[in-house]
Amino acid sequence: MVTASLYRQLVPAAPLHRRTDRDTYPSPEAELRARLAARLRPPDARPRLRAPTLVSSWQGTIDGLLMAFPSWGVADPALAAAYRSVITSMPTGTEFVVVHHRAQRASVEGWFAEAGHPAENVIYVPLADYVNFTDWAEDAYASVLDGVDGSLCLMEPWEFPRGGDALIAEAVQDHTGVRAGQAPLIFQGGNCLVGDRFWLLGKDYFADSLALVDGERPPVLAPPSTAPGDFVTSLYADYLDAGRELVVVGTDRPIALRELYGTRQGDDYFLDIAADGAGTYQPIFHIDMFLTLAGPAPGPGGRFRVLVGSPAAADRALGTQSPFALDDVYDAVASGLEGLGMEVVRNPLVHRPELGATFTLAELKAMAARPGNQVLLEPLAELAAAGAVDGSAVRVRAWHHVTWNNCLVEAGTDRRRVYLPTFGHPPDDDLAPLDAAMADLWAGLGFEVVLLGDFNPFARRQGVVHCITKYLRRGA
Repeated sequence: MVTASLYRQLVPAAPLHRRTDRDTYPSPEAELRARLAARLRPPDARPRLRAPTLVSSWQGTIDGLLMAFPSWGVADPALAAAYRSVITSMPTGTEFVVVHHRAQRASVEGWFAEAGHPAENVIYVPLADYVNFTDWAEDAYASVLDGVDGSLCLMEPWEFPRGGDALIAEAVQDHTGVRAGQAPLIFQGGNCLVGDRFWLLGKDYFADSLALVDGERPPVLAPPSTAPGDFVTSLYADYLDAGRELVVVGTDRPIALRELYGTRQGDDYFLDIAADGAGTYQPIFHIDMFLTLAGPAPGPGGRFRVLVGSPAAADRALGTQSPFALDDVYDAVASGLEGLGMEVVRNPLVHRPELGATFTLAELKAMAARPGNQVLLEPLAELAAAGAVDGSAVRVRAWHHVTWNNCLVEAGTDRRRVYLPTFGHPPDDDLAPLDAAMADLWAGLGFEVVLLGDFNPFARRQGVVHCITKYLRRGA
Protein backbone atom coordinates (compact mmCIF):
# COMPACT_ATOMS: atom_id res chain seq x y z
CA MET A 1 0.00 0.00 0.00
CA VAL A 2 0.99 3.65 -0.38
CA THR A 3 2.19 4.56 3.10
CA ALA A 4 1.92 8.10 4.43
CA SER A 5 5.69 8.40 4.11
CA LEU A 6 5.71 7.31 0.46
CA TYR A 7 2.79 9.58 -0.35
CA ARG A 8 4.70 12.56 1.01
CA GLN A 9 7.76 11.61 -1.03
CA LEU A 10 5.67 11.48 -4.20
CA VAL A 11 3.51 14.53 -3.44
CA PRO A 12 5.65 16.80 -1.23
CA ALA A 13 3.30 19.76 -1.78
CA ALA A 14 0.17 17.85 -0.74
CA PRO A 15 -1.92 19.67 1.88
CA LEU A 16 -1.70 18.50 5.46
CA HIS A 17 -4.61 17.14 7.53
CA ARG A 18 -6.33 15.29 4.72
CA ARG A 19 -9.55 13.51 5.67
CA THR A 20 -7.95 10.19 4.74
CA ASP A 21 -4.93 10.71 6.98
CA ARG A 22 -4.35 8.47 9.98
CA ASP A 23 -2.16 8.88 13.02
CA THR A 24 1.40 7.63 12.62
CA TYR A 25 3.31 5.88 15.40
CA PRO A 26 7.02 5.52 16.21
CA SER A 27 6.75 1.73 16.44
CA PRO A 28 4.30 -1.15 15.90
CA GLU A 29 4.12 -1.53 19.69
CA ALA A 30 3.01 2.09 20.10
CA GLU A 31 0.31 1.62 17.45
CA LEU A 32 -0.99 -1.51 19.19
CA ARG A 33 -1.12 0.31 22.55
CA ALA A 34 -3.04 3.18 20.99
CA ARG A 35 -5.54 0.78 19.43
CA LEU A 36 -6.13 -0.73 22.86
CA ALA A 37 -7.24 2.63 24.24
CA ALA A 38 -10.93 1.73 24.22
CA ARG A 39 -10.27 -1.44 26.23
CA LEU A 40 -8.14 0.44 28.76
CA ARG A 41 -10.86 2.95 29.61
CA PRO A 42 -12.70 2.66 32.93
CA PRO A 43 -16.11 1.00 32.52
CA ASP A 44 -18.83 3.49 31.62
CA ALA A 45 -21.56 3.33 34.26
CA ARG A 46 -24.05 5.34 32.19
CA PRO A 47 -26.82 3.25 30.66
CA ARG A 48 -27.08 2.81 26.90
CA LEU A 49 -29.65 5.06 25.20
CA ARG A 50 -33.09 3.57 25.70
CA ALA A 51 -34.40 4.41 22.24
CA PRO A 52 -31.50 5.67 20.09
CA THR A 53 -32.35 7.62 16.98
CA LEU A 54 -29.85 9.33 14.69
CA VAL A 55 -30.20 13.04 13.95
CA SER A 56 -31.51 13.41 10.41
CA SER A 57 -29.31 14.31 7.46
CA TRP A 58 -32.10 16.34 5.83
CA GLN A 59 -35.36 16.63 7.77
CA GLY A 60 -36.13 19.83 9.66
CA THR A 61 -34.26 23.08 10.06
CA ILE A 62 -30.64 23.02 11.21
CA ASP A 63 -31.02 24.28 14.79
CA GLY A 64 -27.75 23.05 16.27
CA LEU A 65 -24.37 22.66 14.58
CA LEU A 66 -20.93 21.59 15.80
CA MET A 67 -17.77 22.91 14.14
CA ALA A 68 -14.07 22.50 14.97
CA PHE A 69 -11.37 25.08 14.28
CA PRO A 70 -7.75 24.04 14.86
CA SER A 71 -5.07 26.71 14.96
CA TRP A 72 -3.64 25.79 11.58
CA GLY A 73 -7.10 26.17 9.98
CA VAL A 74 -7.76 29.54 11.60
CA ALA A 75 -4.36 30.76 10.38
CA ASP A 76 -4.94 29.64 6.78
CA PRO A 77 -6.79 32.43 4.89
CA ALA A 78 -8.39 30.07 2.37
CA LEU A 79 -9.68 27.64 5.01
CA ALA A 80 -10.81 30.46 7.31
CA ALA A 81 -12.75 32.12 4.48
CA ALA A 82 -14.65 28.89 3.85
CA TYR A 83 -15.36 28.38 7.56
CA ARG A 84 -16.71 31.90 7.77
CA SER A 85 -18.92 31.46 4.70
CA VAL A 86 -20.73 28.68 6.58
CA ILE A 87 -21.03 30.73 9.78
CA THR A 88 -22.32 33.78 7.91
CA SER A 89 -24.84 31.74 5.91
CA MET A 90 -26.54 30.11 8.90
CA PRO A 91 -29.61 31.92 10.31
CA THR A 92 -29.04 33.97 13.45
CA GLY A 93 -31.15 31.58 15.54
CA THR A 94 -28.77 28.70 14.94
CA GLU A 95 -26.99 27.38 18.02
CA PHE A 96 -23.35 26.40 17.70
CA VAL A 97 -20.93 24.24 19.65
CA VAL A 98 -17.45 25.40 18.63
CA VAL A 99 -14.33 23.36 19.38
CA HIS A 100 -11.14 25.42 19.12
CA HIS A 101 -7.55 25.65 20.26
CA ARG A 102 -7.31 27.95 23.26
CA ALA A 103 -4.92 30.32 21.52
CA GLN A 104 -7.48 31.06 18.79
CA ARG A 105 -10.45 31.90 21.01
CA ALA A 106 -10.51 35.63 20.21
CA SER A 107 -10.30 35.09 16.46
CA VAL A 108 -13.06 32.49 16.44
CA GLU A 109 -15.32 34.55 18.70
CA GLY A 110 -14.88 37.44 16.27
CA TRP A 111 -16.16 35.35 13.36
CA PHE A 112 -19.47 34.64 15.09
CA ALA A 113 -19.88 38.20 16.36
CA GLU A 114 -19.27 39.65 12.90
CA ALA A 115 -21.83 37.22 11.44
CA GLY A 116 -24.43 38.51 13.89
CA HIS A 117 -24.82 35.38 15.99
CA PRO A 118 -25.74 36.26 19.60
CA ALA A 119 -23.09 35.28 22.13
CA GLU A 120 -25.60 33.15 24.05
CA ASN A 121 -26.09 30.96 20.94
CA VAL A 122 -22.44 29.88 20.81
CA ILE A 123 -20.83 27.48 23.28
CA TYR A 124 -17.04 27.44 23.03
CA VAL A 125 -15.17 24.22 23.79
CA PRO A 126 -11.45 24.94 24.24
CA LEU A 127 -8.80 22.28 23.71
CA ALA A 128 -5.16 22.61 24.71
CA ASP A 129 -2.99 23.98 21.95
CA TYR A 130 -0.99 20.75 21.81
CA VAL A 131 -4.06 18.61 20.94
CA ASN A 132 -3.77 17.55 17.31
CA PHE A 133 -7.42 17.67 16.28
CA THR A 134 -8.68 18.51 12.78
CA ASP A 135 -11.52 20.50 11.25
CA TRP A 136 -13.28 17.29 10.10
CA ALA A 137 -15.99 17.72 12.74
CA GLU A 138 -18.33 15.20 11.08
CA ASP A 139 -16.46 11.97 11.57
CA ALA A 140 -15.39 10.97 15.09
CA TYR A 141 -18.91 10.36 16.44
CA ALA A 142 -22.56 10.08 15.47
CA SER A 143 -25.27 12.44 16.79
CA VAL A 144 -27.81 10.22 18.54
CA LEU A 145 -30.96 11.30 20.36
CA ASP A 146 -32.60 9.29 23.10
CA GLY A 147 -36.18 8.89 21.89
CA VAL A 148 -37.41 8.67 25.49
CA ASP A 149 -36.11 11.92 27.00
CA GLY A 150 -34.75 13.76 23.93
CA SER A 151 -31.21 13.99 25.31
CA LEU A 152 -28.34 14.13 22.82
CA CYS A 153 -25.31 11.86 22.79
CA LEU A 154 -22.18 11.97 20.65
CA MET A 155 -21.71 8.24 20.14
CA GLU A 156 -18.11 7.32 19.38
CA PRO A 157 -16.92 4.21 17.53
CA TRP A 158 -14.73 1.61 19.19
CA GLU A 159 -11.66 2.90 17.32
CA PHE A 160 -10.91 6.12 15.45
CA PRO A 161 -7.72 6.67 13.41
CA ARG A 162 -7.15 10.35 14.31
CA GLY A 163 -6.57 10.43 18.05
CA GLY A 164 -6.95 14.19 18.52
CA ASP A 165 -10.45 14.13 17.04
CA ALA A 166 -11.33 11.29 19.41
CA LEU A 167 -11.02 13.78 22.29
CA ILE A 168 -13.76 16.07 20.98
CA ALA A 169 -16.86 14.20 22.23
CA GLU A 170 -15.64 14.14 25.85
CA ALA A 171 -14.62 17.81 25.64
CA VAL A 172 -18.08 18.74 24.37
CA GLN A 173 -19.61 16.72 27.20
CA ASP A 174 -17.57 18.73 29.72
CA HIS A 175 -18.89 22.07 28.44
CA THR A 176 -22.48 21.29 27.38
CA GLY A 177 -25.44 19.11 28.21
CA VAL A 178 -24.46 16.72 25.41
CA ARG A 179 -23.38 13.28 26.57
CA ALA A 180 -20.55 11.19 25.15
CA GLY A 181 -20.89 7.46 24.65
CA GLN A 182 -19.10 4.64 22.89
CA ALA A 183 -20.36 1.77 20.78
CA PRO A 184 -18.60 -1.58 20.15
CA LEU A 185 -18.70 -0.86 16.43
CA ILE A 186 -16.62 0.79 13.72
CA PHE A 187 -18.14 3.79 11.95
CA GLN A 188 -17.46 7.40 11.08
CA GLY A 189 -20.07 10.11 10.77
CA GLY A 190 -19.26 10.81 7.14
CA ASN A 191 -20.11 7.22 6.22
CA CYS A 192 -23.63 7.53 7.66
CA LEU A 193 -26.63 9.32 6.11
CA VAL A 194 -29.98 9.37 7.88
CA GLY A 195 -33.26 9.24 5.96
CA ASP A 196 -36.87 8.95 7.11
CA ARG A 197 -37.53 5.26 7.73
CA PHE A 198 -33.98 4.17 6.84
CA TRP A 199 -30.37 5.13 7.35
CA LEU A 200 -27.42 4.43 5.06
CA LEU A 201 -24.06 3.08 6.15
CA GLY A 202 -21.10 2.69 3.82
CA LYS A 203 -20.18 -0.97 3.48
CA ASP A 204 -16.51 -0.47 4.41
CA TYR A 205 -17.35 0.18 8.06
CA PHE A 206 -19.94 -2.58 8.26
CA ALA A 207 -17.12 -4.88 7.13
CA ASP A 208 -14.79 -3.37 9.75
CA SER A 209 -17.42 -3.95 12.45
CA LEU A 210 -17.76 -7.56 11.36
CA ALA A 211 -14.00 -7.94 11.68
CA LEU A 212 -14.10 -6.35 15.15
CA VAL A 213 -16.76 -8.65 16.63
CA ASP A 214 -15.34 -11.69 14.83
CA GLY A 215 -11.76 -11.01 15.98
CA GLU A 216 -9.65 -12.66 18.63
CA ARG A 217 -10.65 -10.26 21.44
CA PRO A 218 -14.01 -8.71 20.49
CA PRO A 219 -15.55 -6.10 22.81
CA VAL A 220 -18.87 -7.99 22.69
CA LEU A 221 -19.73 -11.64 22.04
CA ALA A 222 -22.34 -12.74 19.53
CA PRO A 223 -24.85 -15.32 20.79
CA PRO A 224 -23.95 -18.78 19.43
CA SER A 225 -27.12 -18.98 17.36
CA THR A 226 -26.73 -15.53 15.73
CA ALA A 227 -24.89 -14.99 12.44
CA PRO A 228 -22.15 -12.32 12.70
CA GLY A 229 -23.84 -10.05 10.15
CA ASP A 230 -27.16 -10.18 12.00
CA PHE A 231 -25.39 -9.51 15.29
CA VAL A 232 -23.61 -6.43 13.90
CA THR A 233 -26.92 -5.15 12.50
CA SER A 234 -28.51 -5.56 15.93
CA LEU A 235 -25.63 -3.66 17.55
CA TYR A 236 -26.15 -0.72 15.20
CA ALA A 237 -29.82 -0.74 16.23
CA ASP A 238 -28.91 -0.91 19.93
CA TYR A 239 -26.38 1.93 19.85
CA LEU A 240 -27.25 4.20 16.89
CA ASP A 241 -30.82 3.82 15.66
CA ALA A 242 -33.52 1.47 16.91
CA GLY A 243 -36.33 2.60 14.62
CA ARG A 244 -34.87 3.03 11.15
CA GLU A 245 -33.87 0.23 8.80
CA LEU A 246 -30.13 -0.05 8.23
CA VAL A 247 -29.23 -0.05 4.52
CA VAL A 248 -25.61 -0.94 3.73
CA VAL A 249 -24.27 0.82 0.61
CA GLY A 250 -21.47 -0.69 -1.44
CA THR A 251 -20.38 -3.24 -4.01
CA ASP A 252 -20.63 -7.00 -3.64
CA ARG A 253 -16.89 -7.44 -4.15
CA PRO A 254 -13.87 -5.23 -3.43
CA ILE A 255 -13.37 -2.59 -6.11
CA ALA A 256 -10.62 -3.60 -8.53
CA LEU A 257 -8.66 -0.35 -8.43
CA ARG A 258 -4.95 -0.28 -7.65
CA GLU A 259 -3.44 2.56 -5.70
CA LEU A 260 -0.80 3.43 -8.34
CA TYR A 261 -0.70 3.23 -12.14
CA GLY A 262 2.01 4.05 -14.65
CA THR A 263 0.44 5.72 -17.71
CA ARG A 264 1.54 7.36 -20.91
CA GLN A 265 -0.31 10.13 -22.74
CA GLY A 266 1.34 11.11 -25.99
CA ASP A 267 4.98 11.70 -25.12
CA ASP A 268 4.30 12.28 -21.42
CA TYR A 269 4.63 9.76 -18.60
CA PHE A 270 2.63 9.88 -15.38
CA LEU A 271 2.59 8.08 -12.08
CA ASP A 272 -1.08 8.23 -11.09
CA ILE A 273 -2.12 8.01 -7.44
CA ALA A 274 -5.50 6.73 -8.52
CA ALA A 275 -7.16 5.26 -5.43
CA ASP A 276 -6.56 8.08 -2.95
CA GLY A 277 -9.99 8.68 -1.43
CA ALA A 278 -11.51 5.47 -2.79
CA GLY A 279 -13.03 2.89 -0.48
CA THR A 280 -12.88 -0.88 -0.61
CA TYR A 281 -16.57 -1.43 -1.36
CA GLN A 282 -17.58 2.16 -2.15
CA PRO A 283 -16.28 4.59 -4.79
CA ILE A 284 -15.27 7.13 -2.13
CA PHE A 285 -14.31 6.23 1.41
CA HIS A 286 -17.30 8.14 2.88
CA ILE A 287 -20.79 8.08 1.34
CA ASP A 288 -21.41 11.75 2.20
CA MET A 289 -18.97 12.54 -0.60
CA PHE A 290 -21.19 11.06 -3.33
CA LEU A 291 -24.71 10.73 -1.90
CA THR A 292 -27.11 13.44 -0.72
CA LEU A 293 -30.51 12.84 0.88
CA ALA A 294 -33.13 15.36 -0.26
CA GLY A 295 -36.30 13.94 1.32
CA PRO A 296 -39.52 12.68 -0.30
CA ALA A 297 -40.75 14.19 -3.55
CA PRO A 298 -43.77 16.48 -3.03
CA GLY A 299 -47.25 15.01 -3.21
CA PRO A 300 -48.90 11.84 -1.96
CA GLY A 301 -46.69 8.80 -2.26
CA GLY A 302 -43.65 10.80 -3.31
CA ARG A 303 -40.57 8.59 -3.37
CA PHE A 304 -37.55 9.48 -1.27
CA ARG A 305 -35.04 11.41 -3.34
CA VAL A 306 -31.33 10.76 -3.20
CA LEU A 307 -28.71 12.50 -5.32
CA VAL A 308 -25.93 10.22 -6.57
CA GLY A 309 -22.74 11.67 -8.00
CA SER A 310 -21.70 10.86 -11.56
CA PRO A 311 -18.13 11.42 -12.78
CA ALA A 312 -19.34 10.64 -16.30
CA ALA A 313 -21.77 13.58 -16.14
CA ALA A 314 -18.94 15.85 -15.00
CA ASP A 315 -16.67 14.63 -17.81
CA ARG A 316 -19.41 15.34 -20.37
CA ALA A 317 -19.89 18.85 -19.04
CA LEU A 318 -16.16 19.63 -18.83
CA GLY A 319 -14.97 17.78 -21.92
CA THR A 320 -12.55 15.76 -19.80
CA GLN A 321 -11.79 12.09 -19.31
CA SER A 322 -11.23 10.59 -15.86
CA PRO A 323 -9.78 7.09 -16.28
CA PHE A 324 -9.93 6.17 -12.58
CA ALA A 325 -13.33 7.65 -11.71
CA LEU A 326 -15.18 4.32 -11.16
CA ASP A 327 -18.29 5.37 -13.10
CA ASP A 328 -19.61 1.80 -13.07
CA VAL A 329 -19.49 1.70 -9.26
CA TYR A 330 -21.50 4.92 -8.92
CA ASP A 331 -23.98 3.53 -11.45
CA ALA A 332 -24.30 0.32 -9.45
CA VAL A 333 -24.95 2.26 -6.24
CA ALA A 334 -27.61 4.34 -8.02
CA SER A 335 -29.25 1.20 -9.40
CA GLY A 336 -29.27 -0.41 -5.96
CA LEU A 337 -30.98 2.59 -4.38
CA GLU A 338 -33.55 2.66 -7.17
CA GLY A 339 -34.18 -1.01 -6.47
CA LEU A 340 -35.07 -0.04 -2.91
CA GLY A 341 -37.79 2.26 -4.23
CA MET A 342 -35.92 5.56 -4.05
CA GLU A 343 -36.00 8.27 -6.70
CA VAL A 344 -32.39 8.71 -7.80
CA VAL A 345 -31.20 12.02 -9.23
CA ARG A 346 -27.77 12.00 -10.85
CA ASN A 347 -25.47 14.99 -10.54
CA PRO A 348 -21.93 15.77 -11.73
CA LEU A 349 -18.99 14.79 -9.52
CA VAL A 350 -15.47 15.60 -10.65
CA HIS A 351 -12.47 13.27 -10.32
CA ARG A 352 -9.58 15.63 -10.93
CA PRO A 353 -5.78 15.24 -10.96
CA GLU A 354 -3.42 17.59 -9.19
CA LEU A 355 -0.06 17.73 -10.94
CA GLY A 356 2.78 17.09 -8.52
CA ALA A 357 6.51 16.51 -8.51
CA THR A 358 8.51 15.18 -11.44
CA PHE A 359 10.99 12.31 -11.06
CA THR A 360 13.10 10.38 -13.51
CA LEU A 361 12.25 6.72 -13.88
CA ALA A 362 15.63 5.92 -12.33
CA GLU A 363 14.79 8.00 -9.25
CA LEU A 364 11.49 6.17 -8.85
CA LYS A 365 13.28 2.83 -9.20
CA ALA A 366 15.61 3.83 -6.37
CA MET A 367 12.60 4.83 -4.29
CA ALA A 368 10.94 1.46 -5.00
CA ALA A 369 14.02 -0.36 -3.71
CA ARG A 370 13.56 1.08 -0.22
CA PRO A 371 11.78 -1.06 2.37
CA GLY A 372 8.01 -0.66 2.29
CA ASN A 373 7.87 0.90 -1.19
CA GLN A 374 7.24 -2.25 -3.22
CA VAL A 375 3.88 -0.84 -4.32
CA LEU A 376 5.85 1.20 -6.88
CA LEU A 377 7.11 -1.85 -8.75
CA GLU A 378 4.02 -2.58 -10.85
CA PRO A 379 3.43 0.99 -12.10
CA LEU A 380 7.13 1.35 -12.89
CA ALA A 381 6.94 -1.82 -14.96
CA GLU A 382 3.95 -0.31 -16.79
CA LEU A 383 5.96 2.83 -17.53
CA ALA A 384 8.89 0.81 -18.85
CA ALA A 385 6.55 -1.24 -21.04
CA ALA A 386 5.12 2.03 -22.41
CA GLY A 387 8.61 3.14 -23.48
CA ALA A 388 10.04 5.01 -20.51
CA VAL A 389 13.79 4.68 -19.88
CA ASP A 390 15.83 5.59 -16.81
CA GLY A 391 16.20 9.21 -17.90
CA SER A 392 12.52 9.70 -18.77
CA ALA A 393 10.64 12.34 -16.78
CA VAL A 394 7.61 11.01 -14.89
CA ARG A 395 5.05 13.45 -13.43
CA VAL A 396 3.05 12.47 -10.37
CA ARG A 397 -0.71 13.02 -10.57
CA ALA A 398 -2.67 12.80 -7.32
CA TRP A 399 -6.42 12.46 -7.97
CA HIS A 400 -9.09 13.95 -5.70
CA HIS A 401 -12.86 14.39 -5.73
CA VAL A 402 -14.67 17.68 -6.29
CA THR A 403 -18.19 17.04 -5.07
CA TRP A 404 -21.33 19.08 -4.55
CA ASN A 405 -23.01 16.11 -2.84
CA ASN A 406 -21.15 17.04 0.34
CA CYS A 407 -23.50 19.88 1.28
CA LEU A 408 -25.88 20.86 4.09
CA VAL A 409 -29.60 20.17 3.62
CA GLU A 410 -32.58 21.33 5.62
CA ALA A 411 -36.17 20.53 4.70
CA GLY A 412 -38.30 22.17 7.36
CA THR A 413 -41.96 23.06 7.39
CA ASP A 414 -41.29 26.71 6.52
CA ARG A 415 -37.75 26.50 5.11
CA ARG A 416 -36.29 24.23 2.45
CA ARG A 417 -32.71 25.23 1.94
CA VAL A 418 -29.43 23.75 0.73
CA TYR A 419 -26.00 25.18 1.51
CA LEU A 420 -23.80 24.38 -1.49
CA PRO A 421 -20.00 24.56 -1.64
CA THR A 422 -18.61 26.28 -4.70
CA PHE A 423 -15.49 25.44 -6.69
CA GLY A 424 -15.48 27.71 -9.76
CA HIS A 425 -12.82 30.05 -8.42
CA PRO A 426 -9.36 30.80 -9.90
CA PRO A 427 -7.49 28.75 -10.96
CA ASP A 428 -10.47 26.35 -11.17
CA ASP A 429 -12.75 28.69 -13.13
CA ASP A 430 -13.80 25.83 -15.40
CA LEU A 431 -15.93 24.50 -12.54
CA ALA A 432 -18.15 27.61 -12.40
CA PRO A 433 -20.73 26.17 -14.87
CA LEU A 434 -21.07 23.13 -12.61
CA ASP A 435 -21.63 25.40 -9.60
CA ALA A 436 -24.48 26.99 -11.56
CA ALA A 437 -25.84 23.64 -12.75
CA MET A 438 -25.96 22.31 -9.19
CA ALA A 439 -27.75 25.44 -7.99
CA ASP A 440 -30.32 24.99 -10.77
CA LEU A 441 -30.74 21.31 -9.91
CA TRP A 442 -31.55 22.05 -6.26
CA ALA A 443 -33.82 24.96 -7.16
CA GLY A 444 -35.70 22.56 -9.42
CA LEU A 445 -36.20 20.29 -6.42
CA GLY A 446 -37.85 23.15 -4.56
CA PHE A 447 -34.93 24.31 -2.39
CA GLU A 448 -33.62 27.78 -1.72
CA VAL A 449 -29.94 27.67 -2.64
CA VAL A 450 -27.28 29.33 -0.51
CA LEU A 451 -23.88 29.38 -2.20
CA LEU A 452 -20.91 29.03 0.15
CA GLY A 453 -17.30 30.04 -0.40
CA ASP A 454 -14.46 28.35 -2.26
CA PHE A 455 -14.08 24.76 -1.04
CA ASN A 456 -11.30 23.66 -3.40
CA PRO A 457 -8.75 23.71 -0.54
CA PHE A 458 -10.93 21.17 1.28
CA ALA A 459 -11.58 19.02 -1.79
CA ARG A 460 -7.81 18.65 -2.24
CA ARG A 461 -7.83 17.29 1.32
CA GLN A 462 -10.60 14.78 0.39
CA GLY A 463 -13.49 16.55 2.11
CA VAL A 464 -15.94 19.43 1.69
CA VAL A 465 -18.52 21.30 3.81
CA HIS A 466 -20.55 18.43 5.31
CA CYS A 467 -17.23 17.08 6.59
CA ILE A 468 -16.52 20.18 8.71
CA THR A 469 -19.95 20.33 10.37
CA LYS A 470 -22.03 18.05 12.60
CA TYR A 471 -25.79 18.29 12.91
CA LEU A 472 -26.70 18.33 16.60
CA ARG A 473 -30.36 19.25 16.56
CA ARG A 474 -33.11 19.69 13.99
CA GLY A 475 -36.26 21.82 14.17
CA ALA A 476 -39.60 21.37 12.51
